[in-house]
Amino acid sequence: MRNRLLSWTGCLMFTAALEWTVMGRASAAELDVSPVRLELDSGARGVVMNVRNKGDQTTRFQASVYSWVQDEEGRMSLAPTQDLFFFPSMLTLEPGESRPIRVGSSAAPQDTERSFRIIVEELPPLQPSGQATGLNVLTRVSIPVFLAPKKKTLHGQIDEAILRESKFHVRVKNPGTVNFFVRNLRVRGLDAKGKRLVEQEEPGWYVLAGDSQVYALEVAGKACRKVRTVEVEMETDQGVLRQTSPVTSPVPCAR
Repeated sequence: MRNRLLSWTGCLMFTAALEWTVMGRASAAELDVSPVRLELDSGARGVVMNVRNKGDQTTRFQASVYSWVQDEEGRMSLAPTQDLFFFPSMLTLEPGESRPIRVGSSAAPQDTERSFRIIVEELPPLQPSGQATGLNVLTRVSIPVFLAPKKKTLHGQIDEAILRESKFHVRVKNPGTVNFFVRNLRVRGLDAKGKRLVEQEEPGWYVLAGDSQVYALEVAGKACRKVRTVEVEMETDQGVLRQTSPVTSPVPCAR
């Protein structure tokens, strides 16, 4: 399975929706954030995200917002932005307490959807407990926020599906104006009679508006040499896409 490393302005590393930062206490706070995805329609006054402390200690949290772009391998880059506003940015929650964070934007809609991330992170206690030993894990949650374009056009496609140098190479393209999410990508290699020789699958990720995602899944040498057709099935949050392609690469399998 491919590692989809996420970079925050070149120095912080995340792992998708729920992330952790090692600091030096015994356990992390239990943080519940809902919804786990925010969408701001053009003309909307804003949306509300609820933050709840499910732990047994009073805990401080801080919220911050970043613009979000990523490359074809899913590596995500976040940069500070003022295109979204939110309130409050600091929260102190008692055990079981829930508070809303209101999120909005005054920016005019553009031709394509804009993507952001709101990071809600636990802050160290003001007075560290004398009983704390071992590692202190501070909770960090990353919530996607999408700012609607002038016109919503949803369109996903499998742009390429080939066998080259013992790997299935699949390019998923989003020529639409809004994002979609790849839940699972499944690739099969068939022989000349249509018999399934090998099957590989991988969980997916967001494909942002106007972007592409590239997957490379390895194929064992013995099976690779018999593959004549590549069959792709991609499950997204908007439906399932399928494509079948003949093997045409001059070097389909590594020697």
